[in-house]
Parts: sequence; C-alpha cells; structure tokens
Amino acid sequence: MKSKLLPILEAGLFAVTAIMSSCNSDTDDEIAEVVYSSTQVKSFKLKANAQILSSLDTVFFSIDLANAQIYNADSLPYGTKVNKLVVQIATDACSVVELNVPRKNQADTVINYLTNSTDSIDFSNGPVKLHLVSFDGSAKRDYMIRVNVHKMEPDSLYWNEMAKRELPTELSVPTSQKTVKYQGNVVCLTSDGTDYNVAFTANPYNDDWKVEGVTFGFTPEVSTLTATEDALYILSTDGTLYSSTDGKQWSTTGQQWHHIYGGYAEKLLGVKEGDTGYVLVTYPTSSEVVASAEMPIESTSQIAELTSKWSTQPQTIMLGGRKASGEYSRAVWGYDGKQWAKISEKFPKEIGNASMFNYRVADVDTLTWRVTELPVLIAMGGENASGLNKKVYVSRNSGIDWKEGDELLQMPKYILPRTQAQAIVVDQPVEMSRTSMSSWKSYQSVPLPGWWKIASEAWYESRAVAPITEWDVPYIYLFGGYDGNGELYDSVWRGVINRLVFKPLQ
Repeated sequence: MKSKLLPILEAGLFAVTAIMSSCNSDTDDEIAEVVYSSTQVKSFKLKANAQILSSLDTVFFSIDLANAQIYNADSLPYGTKVNKLVVQIATDACSVVELNVPRKNQADTVINYLTNSTDSIDFSNGPVKLHLVSFDGSAKRDYMIRVNVHKMEPDSLYWNEMAKRELPTELSVPTSQKTVKYQGNVVCLTSDGTDYNVAFTANPYNDDWKVEGVTFGFTPEVSTLTATEDALYILSTDGTLYSSTDGKQWSTTGQQWHHIYGGYAEKLLGVKEGDTGYVLVTYPTSSEVVASAEMPIESTSQIAELTSKWSTQPQTIMLGGRKASGEYSRAVWGYDGKQWAKISEKFPKEIGNASMFNYRVADVDTLTWRVTELPVLIAMGGENASGLNKKVYVSRNSGIDWKEGDELLQMPKYILPRTQAQAIVVDQPVEMSRTSMSSWKSYQSVPLPGWWKIASEAWYESRAVAPITEWDVPYIYLFGGYDGNGELYDSVWRGVINRLVFKPLQ
C-alpha cells in the first residue's frame, strides 16, 4: 500500500525551505508566499446534483490567491437553490480545513471538512469562510467563498427600464405614423391628417430627435414609408411612387404601385396592378413578374434581412399579408436578389401587418455550459379576420418553423395589442444607457421562459486584453401601431432581453 506519509513530509520540506528562504529576505512579498505555499487552495468545485442544476460540477470557480477569494464569475441561473451544495476542495497538506457557514440570527455553523467532506453547505445567507491552518500550525489563512446567482431572470424580456415615451412629433394629436431605419438613423414620419412631421435620430434611447415639418406637394400614404440603402420611398394615395434622400424633398419616380414590400440593398420591392392581375416589381432596376395567386399584395410585415452559410447573397423575408382574394396569409416569402419564393407556410395563424424583426439569442448547452450564438426572428402584433393578434412568436430557423412563445415571453398587459407597429432594434452602449434614463417611464418587467437564451459575441472565448467597460445592448423599440378601431397609439416602447445588459465575461 502506498504510504500517505511521504506527501506530507514532502509538503513539510517545501514549507521549511520556503521559510528559510524568507529569512534571507527583507521583503514582505516573499513572506506572503510562505503563507500561500502552506495554506493554498488548489481547486474548488461543486459536486454534481442534477436535482439542483444540470452539470453543476462543471461550473467554473476562480481562485484569487492574492485576495483570498473563491467565486464563480458566471452566475448561476436565476432561482438556483444554493442552500444544499456539496463542495470538493483540494488544498495543501493542512491540519485544519473548516467551513464557517453563516446562519440568519444565529451563530455560524462550523463544518470540519477533513472529517465531513460530504456535508452539504448553505450558501444562501452569504459568503462562506474557509479557514485553513498549515500542517505544522505555523500559518493560517481564511478564504471567502461566494456562489453567485443571478438576482433577476437573465433570460427575460424586460419592458421596464425600456419604458415608454410619446412619438417624436410636434403635432398635438398624430393620427398616423411610420418608422424606418435609414443610413444610420431612425426616421419617424407622423401626420395629423393635415400636417406632417419627420423626425431623425441616431439612437432613440437619448430622446434627441430632430423634428421638422415637411410639405410633400401630394397626399402621402404614411404607412408606406420605406427605406433602401440610398433612398426613402413612399406612395401617394393615388399609388404614385415618390423618392427622397433626406425625407424632406420628394420627387416622383413616374411609377404607379399598389404596395411596397420593403428594401433589398439599393433596390425597392413591391407590387402593382397589371392588365391581367398583379405584377411583382422592383425599382430603380426594372423587373416585372406576374404574381402568384398565393402572393400577398398588401398588409405584409416588416422586411427582415437574413444571411446564411448556405447562400452567398443575403435574403429578405416577409410574413403574412393579404392575398388578392382578400384572404390573410400565413406564409413566409423570401427574396434573394433575383426572385421571390415561398419558404414556409408554418406560421401558426393567418396574419397581416405584423411587427417582425431580427434578434440575437444563444443556446446554452447545460452539459458543457458552452454558449452558441443563434439568430432568431420575432413576430408580434398584427391582425387577421378574427381581430388583433395578441401573441408573440419565435423562429429559430430563418422563418421556416415558428413557435408560440411561452407565457412569460408574451407582451405585458399594459402594452395593448396593436397592428401596423414597427419594431426597430438599435444598439446602445450599456454605460451610456445606465446614466441616461431621462424621462422614460418605468413599468413592471415580464420574464422569459428558461429555454430563451441570449448571447453577445463577447460572452465566450474572449481574447480581450483590457477590461471591458462598455458593450452594446440591442434595445427593441416598438413604434406606434393601431388599436382595433384604427386609433393610433402615440407611444414608443423600449424592451431588451435582460442577459444582454450583463457585462460580458472576459
């Protein structure tokens, strides 16, 4: 049998050597090294317990020898129970290894780890003190162990700090609005039925809109405002297509369209009435194709742009809308720069005028705790023959399959159902966002379900060489929309997934 005495003797020899070396030095730093060498925590982990959390034993703990701190930098999920955790600690050959466990309104519980290493530890009342004494009793050191747990649900859709503001306009009672992203700005067009305002900002968070009156010289259909990479477009009430580079000066294109789908790079996509039916069109490049009877010809969702490893060209997609027959569609259509194609009919219901947008999420493998970034599409709002849609839906495969979100993913009761709203995502540096709350009104948050995971690129495999002091948070802005009676909501709501507000790990 292998003797256990030899490792202890070796550890003792190492400690004596270190002490002798320190006697020949006048520096305090080298004396500190003696303490570390004889009272050092070599490893710390939690014992596996699937009833508490899957792969609990793989959670990484940092050991800060200089400051005598042991902690998990990546906090455990919100709600994780930490009152009965079994720890696994490896130290130098110490004569005393004790855990001082705090209790509310009572004296600490002291556990002798050398004789009771399988006892469960309660971390719910704060840090636990680990007391070590070297093998010969000459050195002592205390470490503070913290098991961090998120204090709020990180995977929650948070319509609280985002809050609410009114539409950016000088009109006292706006009755229509449309908002788009254009050349690095968010552009909001409003009307009261007589006058028109156009507002610009680089970021809606700061409420620094530049609002100006605009005279069109024709009667615009406000809901048709659309942006491409190099121009803004709008239809007049008689179907004439107009363009502008600044939102204030407009000129006719000479085109007569029925509906605008959206932009694809510098190309505008839409549909017009032909001699024998509807025709799919583009501008300024000329392309006309007879529309399928299944193709929606109005009331489509916002266009969303997708990229894929299976395609060299980006693809824009749209959801739902009304067909020429007057029926609502549940289909998703995609355009690849040359042609339209139906890519899915799996949306849970027929829908028109939905708010659809790209967002970033991540799958967390609870066996390895690795995070994989995943783009998703989110669709909310809109209407069909039964009335306004009250649900939020998610697609994780570019609009092919859709899932109704868990109850906790749905919009809060104080954000009423609406149609023809625009969801705009704008990144905001988190330091700035924490210091510029301004006049946003706060509301109660709504948490997301456990399967909903969000990631930023800096979460994993970071190679940063300097501390992270600022990172981008993608806020969702929901502009306007109409109630069931066609009345405009004079509001801008801002939401975010909680996890994206957290400081990325390094």
